[in-house]
Amino acid sequence: MGANEKVVLGLIGGRNQGRGDALRAIKVGAEIKTFCDLDQAVIDKVNPDLEKAQGRAPGTTKEFRRLLDDKDIDGVIIAIPDHWHTHLTLLACQAGKDVYIEKPLSQTIHEGHLMRDAARKYQRVVQVGTMNRSAEHY
Repeated sequence: MGANEKVVLGLIGGRNQGRGDALRAIKVGAEIKTFCDLDQAVIDKVNPDLEKAQGRAPGTTKEFRRLLDDKDIDGVIIAIPDHWHTHLTLLACQAGKDVYIEKPLSQTIHEGHLMRDAARKYQRVVQVGTMNRSAEHY
């Protein structure tokens, strides 16, 4: 994208890390178009924070497939329970989305290899969030 274009993201999982990741992304110019969480209480709590940060409320869904099907979304922030990391990363890569995924990347080395291979096959950027590499104070 050009320097004046906005990166459009989907947020999958809005508790703690997901909320913080989304707010930091907005702070540096990204837009959260859609926020996905299974828990309506999390959506109700976090969506006003996202709206305040970017001046517009993201759309919401409880179904991650709807978010992945949206061609306007460039990438996804995945901040859901660890056992879903591999599955969602593979589906996001197949859907043509770049991925920022919270740690741990995977539960096994084999899952990590599958994710690496998907990123290469679909020519996607996949970054694992580790505070040592991505926190401002480092």
